[in-house]
Amino acid sequence: MAERLLHRVNPLGIATFVGFLLLWELGVRSGAVGSTYLPPPSRVLVGLKEISASGELWTNLQHTLVSALTGWVGAAVVGVALGMALGLFRPLWTYSMASIEVVRALPIVAFVPVAVLLLGFTSKMEIAIAFIAALWPIVLNTFAGVRAIGPRTVEVGRVLRLSRRDQIWKLRLPAATSHIIVGLRLGLTLALVLTLVSEMVGNPAGLGFALIQKGQALQPEQMFAYLVVVGACGIALNAVLLTAARLAFPGQMAAAGDDA
Repeated sequence: MAERLLHRVNPLGIATFVGFLLLWELGVRSGAVGSTYLPPPSRVLVGLKEISASGELWTNLQHTLVSALTGWVGAAVVGVALGMALGLFRPLWTYSMASIEVVRALPIVAFVPVAVLLLGFTSKMEIAIAFIAALWPIVLNTFAGVRAIGPRTVEVGRVLRLSRRDQIWKLRLPAATSHIIVGLRLGLTLALVLTLVSEMVGNPAGLGFALIQKGQALQPEQMFAYLVVVGACGIALNAVLLTAARLAFPGQMAAAGDDA
């Protein structure tokens, strides 16, 4: 396990990132970057310690993660089921295709004012936005995975005289796993992003609201600290999802490769 983790480490990427931070620090402290509200990384670290010590970071982090993950889990359940249904029953896709294309073409941020109007400045509004944002990537990738099954796989099911239920659970669903994981990853990213947006413009809570609040209060160190936390959340959630997928579906993930 340790060797696999080391194999995934990108020394050049880490060196580039560290070099960027050093240039940022030197640029601000030397005055080459003349911005009053651009703190050096060392000051951002101080801001991170301040919001951690006060406890506000953990309160805001918990609020955002609960809202984003609740919406994403709901979208995962509904999206996989709907994508499977669309992929397995051609008439259902034929009659619903136009409606799906119209709705998914709408920018997700356009639903934020609607959700605020219907649900108010509440956590339910954030969860609803996260659900809508994550739903379509999961539906469409699941549908693509189900429809992409090869004719030989279908023929195997017929030769083995598998029932339609067994074909779904033993052939089609495993074959679509890599596509579903891609949809789940995209949906998770969108759920987090739209939760932050809804907190910025709607519900006054969570990491999104904290970013706006610290910027308006002219506290750039803490604002950038929250920005770092948001980025770390995205990376951590994606890593956890990929790790869980590799443990649960080692064969399918190995066949799909690291980009699945």
